[in-house]
Amino acid sequence: MILGRRSGHAAIAMGAVLAIAVPLSPAMSTAAAAAPECQPVQVPVALSEGGPQNATLVGQVCYPTTVVDSLRRSVQVLVAGASYNQSYWDFPYQPDTYSYVRAATRAGFTTFSFDRIGIGQSTRPLNTEVSIPSNAFTIHQAISQLRAGLVDGVQYDKVAIVGHSLGSLISLYEAATYHDVDGVVASGILHSINVLGVAGFVATLYPAALDPRFLLRIVDPGYLTTLPNTRQGSFYYAPNTDPGVVAADEASKETVTVAEAVGVFAMELPGVLQPVSHAVCLLTPNLCNGVASSVIYGITRQITVPVLDVVGQYDALLCGSTIPNKCSDVSAVQQDESTYYTGLAKRCLMTAQLPNSGHNVNLERNAQDWFAVSNSWSRFTLEHSGDGVNAPCWSPSGQTGIVFP
Repeated sequence: MILGRRSGHAAIAMGAVLAIAVPLSPAMSTAAAAAPECQPVQVPVALSEGGPQNATLVGQVCYPTTVVDSLRRSVQVLVAGASYNQSYWDFPYQPDTYSYVRAATRAGFTTFSFDRIGIGQSTRPLNTEVSIPSNAFTIHQAISQLRAGLVDGVQYDKVAIVGHSLGSLISLYEAATYHDVDGVVASGILHSINVLGVAGFVATLYPAALDPRFLLRIVDPGYLTTLPNTRQGSFYYAPNTDPGVVAADEASKETVTVAEAVGVFAMELPGVLQPVSHAVCLLTPNLCNGVASSVIYGITRQITVPVLDVVGQYDALLCGSTIPNKCSDVSAVQQDESTYYTGLAKRCLMTAQLPNSGHNVNLERNAQDWFAVSNSWSRFTLEHSGDGVNAPCWSPSGQTGIVFP
């Protein structure tokens, strides 16, 4: 449902007319290229199969500032992580550096960013109704409506889902369950975790009802948030972080539910148990490749499209905050991650590391390096999405500022 006064096509057309009729100064041209035309939207969704469509995802659709013919009906669906809203993707502080939306629209994509269910302006139901499966189901409905032209009047025929952290787990779950996207970009997630880093993050969580930001707004004890001034230690690599980013992050922090947190551990369990399951699978390969495959390797084995997975070099939650850490050898990370995929997803899986970055790859000073890789990969993948199981795999040749296997 469109909340703005103009349709996306009308807005773009009007912009084109103005560009022809009114010569712009260099400064005006730069500003116009940096800030896309965006429309606020509301997407009605149900929280469960067969349930009433009585919840709403609130977000925005932003349109390309660069026209790429092959991407005219392509959209990136952007899924934020735990304790973040849609501003993670369109960060208000120094957006020319930290806004993924601006980078994607400059690359020719339309983007749909939104507050997940339970977050920000979207419907906040009882905490037990906000889980990884319910998030995936609401996003599946949004994707169906994007494809049908019910969100902004445009029928999108190619969709990449792009996630961060918990949002990546939700995106992977959505792709594996509903098979309605053409590619998955995951950031800030692996199938293995750094136990000490995750334990440190969990220790910063407390009921949102006790936090000054949510005082009198949230009373449900199952909604959690981070203790004041603890986000830098969990999410950033301090030598490469602008203090202004951390301040803006703290000021806009959001929530995570107990059910979402439990879901994270459930989806990460195959990686945690890998040393045991690897030995079992060596002895009983038919079992592990058969009915028990999803139990041993997780739901990502059901994904049938290409996957890009990017993590920060010093991600305290996944890799550890020192070197050497478990992400130091990107080839080893690639080999380990490939265990959890099959078919085209396994053949075209690409892992990468953003140097000098913590967990929040969008919000480090070199975020533009990862943005460029994500958009290059997404363009190639969507352009070849009609090629089926024999589709070519994206190559990182020519990409700089990021480490590949």
